[in-house]
Amino acid sequence: MANTRRTPSARGGLPQARAAADDAASAGPAARGRRDDVPRLPPVRLAPREELAHAARVAPLLRAARDLARWAETGRGLAAGSVLLPDAAAAASDLELTPGEVDAAWRVAVATGMVPQQGRPQPPGPGILESGDAEEVLAAWYGALEVMLDADDLDGLATALYTVGSPVRMESLFDAHAAAAGTWRAAGLTGAATPPPDATTEAPNPGAVGPDQAAVLSWALEALADLGVVELGTDEDEQAGGLTVALSPLGVWGVHRQLRAQGWHVPVLGNRGRDGAPGLLAALASCDAEDGESEIAAWLGARTPAQAAAELIAAARGGTPGLRGAAFAVLDRIGADAVPAIRAALAEPVLRAHAAVWLHEHGEAAELGPEDRTWLLVDLGAGLLEEADPRDVVAELLPELPPETQAEIVAGLWEVSHPAVTDLLTALSNHHPEPSVARAARKAAFKARSPVAAPGSRSS
Repeated sequence: MANTRRTPSARGGLPQARAAADDAASAGPAARGRRDDVPRLPPVRLAPREELAHAARVAPLLRAARDLARWAETGRGLAAGSVLLPDAAAAASDLELTPGEVDAAWRVAVATGMVPQQGRPQPPGPGILESGDAEEVLAAWYGALEVMLDADDLDGLATALYTVGSPVRMESLFDAHAAAAGTWRAAGLTGAATPPPDATTEAPNPGAVGPDQAAVLSWALEALADLGVVELGTDEDEQAGGLTVALSPLGVWGVHRQLRAQGWHVPVLGNRGRDGAPGLLAALASCDAEDGESEIAAWLGARTPAQAAAELIAAARGGTPGLRGAAFAVLDRIGADAVPAIRAALAEPVLRAHAAVWLHEHGEAAELGPEDRTWLLVDLGAGLLEEADPRDVVAELLPELPPETQAEIVAGLWEVSHPAVTDLLTALSNHHPEPSVARAARKAAFKARSPVAAPGSRSS
């Protein structure tokens, strides 16, 4: 979304901060220097259900589970339940599977109800791949994914590929896997893939990349490929055409569902109508400019201007500073039809300054005093701090004013009734290149932290 806000400000600094916040709302983290310490997952597009179900029906591991379940129905040595009897060797011979494939197929057959199991009086049976509808087939496939990720600890590798969000060269997969695994360990989730119980390969040492770890990674990719989770390709940018690996559309759908169940924020492109304005604004935080444009246009096209304005105002009211800035940036797209909703927002303290500036920019009368301007400066700065490196925020906030004017503005920010004013002043004191401005920020931050400073302030 192209930025058009360059509103003059009597106090200075507001035009640049407003422009930076607007650009951040549409340009995504790559354009605004996302903070490295804020883990995020990329937005994804989910394939249509019928397409996903078709891929699940032909997944080699799911078909092997079906064949094994039918083989077991003949009574040739497999007991109903979750344990393979020694006659599994006969199944491997009859079905032309390896012992490891038989073991995996049996676990999947049990987990998906292809074989009878206590507590499941009417299992779907092995015919589900042929007779089940799309939702039933996907439910069975997801059950297979769960049992494979849990039993063989492959969730780290699958989530690493999801986190990268694009094909990964094989030689780079170790680094991507290790980087993502650090995020999961910090969140209390499981990590690196390990070989199956009967594998002869030893588990790799953490952080080491050697023959053992290469064998483990090769086995893990093969297991995921058998379930249709990953697909291989070649790097067209390289003359040698290096081998790449990426999640398949089916794999993206399955890992997305798993991460959502674990409580991760996993935005989906093209799904904003269902999620409402909060979903749109959250997705924009992870989109590049092109995807952001597409998401905004699709979201606005699914509702009337009045409905869209009301939803955006409600999201801004209950959102973070960053979401407030993004909401008013999207309201630019609605234009005059948004005026009634925005004028009503003047009565709400947390929205008043945003609403007044928006109305001024669109040729509407609205009172905008010095206190509103400084509050908005802090709110926009706080929104930028949610995503960007503090050094970048400092550079964007007051870039075109002389140092003495910047110091004057910063010195008075401690009086602003905003919950994030101390964080912004701290960023300015730590990273502003002008010593006089940094000193003013340190003094103002000290005043803002004082228990007697600005009674009743910073509660908005």
